[in-house]
Amino acid sequence: MSQRIRGISDEEATGAAKELFEASNRMLGRTANLQRILAHSPYVARWLLPFIAAVRQPSAGAVSDVRLRTLAVLKTSTINGCRY
Repeated sequence: MSQRIRGISDEEATGAAKELFEASNRMLGRTANLQRILAHSPYVARWLLPFIAAVRQPSAGAVSDVRLRTLAVLKTSTINGCRY
């Protein structure tokens, strides 16, 4: 049996995690599941947020094609048996 780390919901987020979710919503327009899981260690998540934005958001410097990024996400999800 594999163990999973449950993401923190908006209602559960307080302090640094809540600030992280607000920043993620401003930068990305949403709070990704990865950010919800990393919110268990909000200072690590805060460090990773600008990187995620730079990779995914053209306004933050992303240079890869949206279709290519989506294909990478779908392929990774499929390999890992995740629903996307």
